[in-house]
Amino acid sequence: MLRKLLWMLPLVSLVLIAALTVSCSSSSSSITVNPNCTGGPYSIVGNWQVNITPTGATSAIGYGAIDSAGLAVFFDTSPPNDIGDSGGTLQLPALTGTCYFTGSIISSPEAGTSGSIVTDTLQGNVVSATSITGTFSGVSSGSITAVPFTPLSSSATALSGAQTGQIISGVADTLTLTFTPGTGASMSFSGTDTLSCTVSGTFTQVGISNVFDVSYTYGGAAPCVAATSTGIGFESTTDYFNMNSGAAGTYLYADILAASGPFVLEIFQ
Repeated sequence: MLRKLLWMLPLVSLVLIAALTVSCSSSSSSITVNPNCTGGPYSIVGNWQVNITPTGATSAIGYGAIDSAGLAVFFDTSPPNDIGDSGGTLQLPALTGTCYFTGSIISSPEAGTSGSIVTDTLQGNVVSATSITGTFSGVSSGSITAVPFTPLSSSATALSGAQTGQIISGVADTLTLTFTPGTGASMSFSGTDTLSCTVSGTFTQVGISNVFDVSYTYGGAAPCVAATSTGIGFESTTDYFNMNSGAAGTYLYADILAASGPFVLEIFQ
């Protein structure tokens, strides 16, 4: 099976991040990109599901969000030894709702693993407020489609009090956190990780959406390395990585675009 098919490169051709060997059904893109399209700009701030289909391979799915600045980041939730790379991250070019877009599509492996970050060129169309399509080429090639999804049945709300954070990584890293509500569904947090390094930051709600601009600060005595990173997040009722045995509740996710490599954070009570 090509486990890391979506966010990990095949061993030889580096097809959009990483790979194990497996036979996959062939697929071809029927997507046509129109650089001269009209329409928009569309309102696309919200939660999106992206489908990636590398040339000659089966597709994989990622979940994420687009904020008001156009930051568009998604994570893979594939189980171990399945197609995809659980905990891998995909970042698209800035998507502001303009009909035509182009730029880099960046695929990063699960934190703490040996995969490589891969950058391809993506061009596409925001077809409407509920449809985004595109094709990518470079180290790898293929197509993407994206549609909105609904991770919550109600509005996002700020977390409060003690929470557990889990960095989705090849190396276990659990965070002990305390959350403080802010304005609307915004919130701040502070705590420590497995190495007793300090962590703190904010989830700032974008408008009234279930989208958060995230700030994440790491520090403390050696071996902790001080750094502040940003990213994007959203709330869900789904335990995508089964870190809480699938228990009912509210889960908070963040894709942190750290300089040392992106990572996915799952938070739950």
